[in-house]
Amino acid sequence: MKNKKIIVSVVTLFILLILGFLRWDNLETQSSVNFNYKYDRWTGQKWVEFYLPLASSNSVEFPLIYIDEINQNDINNYLAKQALTGELVNKWIERTKFTDGYLGLLLMNIIVIIYSCIRIFILKRKEDIH
Repeated sequence: MKNKKIIVSVVTLFILLILGFLRWDNLETQSSVNFNYKYDRWTGQKWVEFYLPLASSNSVEFPLIYIDEINQNDINNYLAKQALTGELVNKWIERTKFTDGYLGLLLMNIIVIIYSCIRIFILKRKEDIH
């Protein structure tokens, strides 16, 4: 029974790690090198990373709502419009909930594995003593 809990936890951990690696799909694009489009498979939402021209590695990430691509000149108007409607925040909240849930499951699973291993180790030592 003790080993069954560890086996189930390890299999679950393996599945969670695979799901984490498969979450994002990088999309090919014809637009500028300043943009990186990706698709969140968990929420079904397309996102864009915009790399500011003067900032080498810093990026701004936001969801694409009702559009498939954006150009650099339209970013400010697009973000202002989506921020006023509240959809921008709703998409971020949805993404954050999925991420937090995933991390919670992952952490809980790791804790169960560690607890089970420690418990088996302690019980084995008690059996060796008696």
